[in-house]
Amino acid sequence: MSTRAVAKLPPIGSNPHGAGISARKAEQYQGLTGPSYQISSDRQRYNLPQPHILKAYVDTKSGSLDTWPAHASSQAVVSNTQRPRSQENQLQPVNDDIHKVSKAKPKFLEQLEAFLQKELRALDSVEFGPSELRLQAYREVFEYLIEDFKTYKPLLSAIKTEYEMMLSYQREQIRQLEPLRSMLVTVSEQCDQKIMALRDEERGEMADLKRENRRLLEKIDTMKEEQLSLEEQIQQLQTEVESEYHKYRDECDARKLLVADINDLRYQQEDYQKSQSGMQEGEEENKEDPVLLKIALKKAREDLSSATTRLNEMIANYGDVVPRRDFESLEKQYQTFQEEMQTMQDDHKQLMSEHDTLLEVHKQVLAQRDEFYQELEQLKRSATPRPFWDKCAAHIEGGEDRWKELSNGKSSDALVEVLLAEIVGGDLSGSDMFEGRGLSDDVPKYLRFEGRVKNRKLGKRDIALLIKDVWREKVTFDSEKNEGKRSKMQDFLYDYLLRRFGIEDMVIEWGYNLLDAVDRFQSDDRIGLFHGILTGQIDEEIYHNQMQTLAKLIQALTKADAEAGNQGTLSKADFEKVLKEYFPLKSEEGLADLITAATEELKMEEGSDTISYQDLFTEDDEGKSGPFIHTIREQDKEERNEYINDIEKELEGKEASQ
Repeated sequence: MSTRAVAKLPPIGSNPHGAGISARKAEQYQGLTGPSYQISSDRQRYNLPQPHILKAYVDTKSGSLDTWPAHASSQAVVSNTQRPRSQENQLQPVNDDIHKVSKAKPKFLEQLEAFLQKELRALDSVEFGPSELRLQAYREVFEYLIEDFKTYKPLLSAIKTEYEMMLSYQREQIRQLEPLRSMLVTVSEQCDQKIMALRDEERGEMADLKRENRRLLEKIDTMKEEQLSLEEQIQQLQTEVESEYHKYRDECDARKLLVADINDLRYQQEDYQKSQSGMQEGEEENKEDPVLLKIALKKAREDLSSATTRLNEMIANYGDVVPRRDFESLEKQYQTFQEEMQTMQDDHKQLMSEHDTLLEVHKQVLAQRDEFYQELEQLKRSATPRPFWDKCAAHIEGGEDRWKELSNGKSSDALVEVLLAEIVGGDLSGSDMFEGRGLSDDVPKYLRFEGRVKNRKLGKRDIALLIKDVWREKVTFDSEKNEGKRSKMQDFLYDYLLRRFGIEDMVIEWGYNLLDAVDRFQSDDRIGLFHGILTGQIDEEIYHNQMQTLAKLIQALTKADAEAGNQGTLSKADFEKVLKEYFPLKSEEGLADLITAATEELKMEEGSDTISYQDLFTEDDEGKSGPFIHTIREQDKEERNEYINDIEKELEGKEASQ
């Protein structure tokens, strides 16, 4: 609390006569002789009563309640946090009409309110929301109130004690749970990072092992194909060798027969020559000796028999023998094939060994994967479950596309901050002051100001209600003009704010805050349309055309309902018929989307055939409509954009032809 001296209400005494409720001796009022204050816009100083004459009780009997109207207190008590302030942060005078009530207040209430105002001014608290300083001031006022009402003092004291105990307990709970929350978030992120790292490492190792296994299998298949090719070559060579050997045998046998025939012919020729020569010698010498001839013949026959025997032995012994040249050539080829076969067998053994090693590594990887999976499941059961953030897309203005844009690349803490910002209405962490745009003519009238303007950081609900009220006032204002021409939104907004607040500084402050809020929430179709009209980007007729379209549509549905007997509902067939007649240019797909939006908004059960069409045109207190009206506006926007694009293409075609 502040260290300033604050006037306290005097302690309570006893009143033996029971007159009035004041239990202590009242000080006599001596006029405005106490502290004084000065307003920034006025040099005159204003005096206040002395602090010690303030009374803690009103002049009624102890324990009784006054009949003064309760609503007057809300009009009479104005805290220093609600009073307007100048740029030098000094209090400005408040309109005296605020303090006027229909009946005079009790003195005790006036004393309590004066004491509360003095305490708040002494504290000079400018915080928004809950404040320990202001709570202490109100606690003291409440203690004076308890002391005054003797009859209800035990009950009120018990209530106050319970509140204090609960506040202390809640503070202690918050203090104890805050470290746990931080620890849970940290552990969750560490677990996620560890799991993702393990998955990436396992995925990389598995991919490398699969590639190596594929390469080895391909190498094994290639070597098997080479082995089969070599075996086929060996078989082919053996077949060729066998064929050549048979040819050689045939040639050898034919040669032997030919040699035998030649020898026979030679012997016959020699015998013939000998016989001829013998005859000639016989004629010359009469005759040779027959005995000698017989001996020569016998000897020749023996030689022939011996030669034939030797020839047969050689044929028998060397018939299967191949030439040494061919043998050496075949032996060399055989050695080469043997070496290649041995090399292939060694490579095959090595590949089989590597394959067995890979199988062992694969088993180890599978075991590690199972262990990691079990650890993951255990972490899932013991750790905080991961939220499914995509569910938020259905509840965020702008749908799934805007949620992806907001959540892209953000951690869980950042997503929580984004979600809280959307719930409370935009990012409220900006500057507390706006810089004025100046006083030039190109600045809208409601923004013409030099200096700094307070940022109220309006929420979405506040700006939606304000926009709804602006449209209602503007429609009334334009209809009363009877000129057939609507006023500009920028000019009307200045007049509207001036009528509503009456102070130029408040007009400027609310103008800057309204422009900032509609800029932050322009993703909402209603606020975005108002933002475009206010900044001059969109024609105001679009808003009025949408309102006229909805009004004529509900008239058409009401007329169809009247023809059906004023039941307040329509069948699906009649509802679809009215939509086709009212939107003759819409496609079947567009009409189907409208019917789907209507059934989803009304949450119709399957098989239901009645549609409560009047419920489709209702709005909440912020002016927000349901999915059916939203679909009509979206289709109208798309059709308008398509029409503009067609016009642009047509103009571009004409320019190109010229």
